[in-house]
Amino acid sequence: MDQNEKEEKRKAWVRFRVMDVLRNHDQEARVIESQIAAERAALAEDLKEILESAFPSGQLSDAGVRVQSSPDPDARMVNMVTRAEKRRNTAARRIGTLERQAQQIEDVLSAILGMDSQSKCVLLALYYPFRSYKEAAGFLHMAKATIYRQRKTALDSLFAAMYKSDSFR
Repeated sequence: MDQNEKEEKRKAWVRFRVMDVLRNHDQEARVIESQIAAERAALAEDLKEILESAFPSGQLSDAGVRVQSSPDPDARMVNMVTRAEKRRNTAARRIGTLERQAQQIEDVLSAILGMDSQSKCVLLALYYPFRSYKEAAGFLHMAKATIYRQRKTALDSLFAAMYKSDSFR
């Protein structure tokens, strides 16, 4: 695959992702927040289980402190630390992906708010909240055909801005 094909695929992906954000931004943002919270809760539970697994043959001393009775406590500790580190890395990757998606949503809105007033009004009227062309035309007191033309111009400008954005790389 040559460089031009890669660029075209990336442009198509950016266009697809921006349109997805425009259509589903509110629902997607809520889902991302809940997924991040669920991932953090699962990480905490898993780390607790991993920590407890390091002392399966442990016994309580007279003072009520758990002590290791394994013939090779170092191996169990190394295994526990390794498992915990792998689980933290997995959670960091998953949360990082979700946070990147949330950043894309914020970047699209920021780019829209930074556009000229005509483009900004058309995109906000159509996508924040999602409206049909007829509803947006009534809201902005414009002809439906005008909304359609201005939307196309605004989206082309938005796609170009998002293509340059770090969060869409």
